[in-house]
Amino acid sequence: MTLSAEQINKFKEDGYLIFDTQLPEATLDAISKRLAPYWGHDGKKFEGATYADFNRIQDAWRIDKGIKSIAVFPPILAVLKTLYGRQPRPFQTLNFYKGTEQTIHADNIHFNSEPFGLMCGVWVAFEDIGREQGPLVLYPGSQKLPEINFEQAGLEPNYSYYPQYEAFIAQLIKDKHMQAAYGLMKKGQALVWAANLLNGGAIQTNKTLTCQSQVTHYYFEGAKPWRPGHSKQKRAYFKPEWIPYEGAPTSLSDRFLNWFKR
Repeated sequence: MTLSAEQINKFKEDGYLIFDTQLPEATLDAISKRLAPYWGHDGKKFEGATYADFNRIQDAWRIDKGIKSIAVFPPILAVLKTLYGRQPRPFQTLNFYKGTEQTIHADNIHFNSEPFGLMCGVWVAFEDIGREQGPLVLYPGSQKLPEINFEQAGLEPNYSYYPQYEAFIAQLIKDKHMQAAYGLMKKGQALVWAANLLNGGAIQTNKTLTCQSQVTHYYFEGAKPWRPGHSKQKRAYFKPEWIPYEGAPTSLSDRFLNWFKR
């Protein structure tokens, strides 16, 4: 899958890009059908492999081949490699039934990287998504802001201060007069956004509508993952559970272990 120079420049300037995935509609419809019994059950286990709440199922890629196939779909991986110049490494899936209405934040407050900026999210629409459904809301260009972890917001690196972090971001948006954009998408399209881009969930004005979709988060080859919310004394580095695919990059330690097992 090839991106135009205009698309690449748009991602650099705005921090996000909507593109056609070439995913078969049958794949999206089949996943929606399989997930249908699980929506609306707070805390219900999804096949004993992942956990779910009313509106979200996390890491169902472990047991659902269709969900995994989206996370590692070659055209999506090709777009990411073009935009970042590095091989992507998927590590988390989230499937949604309705809009999240999530407060504005940057994803790197949850999953940061060293070097900075080597993480992104990709949101795939399982149906046409308009304003009434509570789409993704984004602030174009905000990915160019300096890195903001808890310390930069004047807070202790602890998730108990997350509401204060959210208030800091809200004030920052107001002070800089940022203008929101919305992830209005057609079924089968994807939206990739940079880890430092301010984003959240728009208000769902029509509660009867669904917003069925899948988000996959990716690191890139050479990134060292860490969690700002757990970095009280020093950076809390961690090893994600990578979603495997043919041709996926491996770390030096992974390569050593694979060699040792032979």
